[in-house]
Amino acid sequence: MKVPPIVRNLLIGLGSFAALVAIVAAIIFQATSGLTKVADSFFEALKKGDTDQALKYFSEQALNQSSRENLDDFRAVNSLADLKNLSWSNRSISIPDSGKLTGTVNLKNGKNIPLTISFTKDGEDWRIYSIKKEAAGIVDGVDEKELPSEEKLIRISQNTTKRFVNVIKTNDFPSFYGAISHTWRMETSPEELSKGLEQFRRVYETQTASRPYFESLMNMQPIFTDKPSISQNSVLVVSGRYNIEPEFTFTYKYVFEGLGWKLVGLKANF
Repeated sequence: MKVPPIVRNLLIGLGSFAALVAIVAAIIFQATSGLTKVADSFFEALKKGDTDQALKYFSEQALNQSSRENLDDFRAVNSLADLKNLSWSNRSISIPDSGKLTGTVNLKNGKNIPLTISFTKDGEDWRIYSIKKEAAGIVDGVDEKELPSEEKLIRISQNTTKRFVNVIKTNDFPSFYGAISHTWRMETSPEELSKGLEQFRRVYETQTASRPYFESLMNMQPIFTDKPSISQNSVLVVSGRYNIEPEFTFTYKYVFEGLGWKLVGLKANF
């Protein structure tokens, strides 16, 4: 049967389009192969329980003093010793130095864990900037459903209060500084942070009656006074108080780096 010219031209056009799509897909696949290689190697290290090796795949910005503990918890909570395989459904690169993978961690027991991994360039190499479990709601954005659970918000706030009180007690500002977010460390020095907390330290040293007060804060549960929220620039804001006299009020701000929310701002009053 003779094919009309218009149909023949259409078929040629569709064939050319399909070839173009295939070429573009191949280019994207090749360009993002470095992301999948890092991600696959990272999860293989976790499967083997090699935390030291797994940490090497993170960017310097994503690491702080609690990174090892966070990574060990991440491995245990998600049963990564039983990792079966990984599947990546979406991959992208933003010029010049960021990338993203979206996919699923598949376990031997049939459980699937959806997540998104963000990358940054370190010289010629890709490094992990953050890993966000979609199932846990820890993702960038401002949608209410994307907030950490109330239980996790309480735990995050309690940990911040404990670190705050500990630095007041011990005067170990370098350790406190090492545990905050890379974002905050880029904006302030240990000396500047020490100066900002000096008034609390002075009260603890000169007014011995205040010491049981600070000790009590470490074992209390915070009460949120405003609804926790995530701002347009992806900053988690948590405000609350402790039921103690005098009342201790706080506003803690966090950004997501590495495997968790890290402190990027602190305001406290009593």
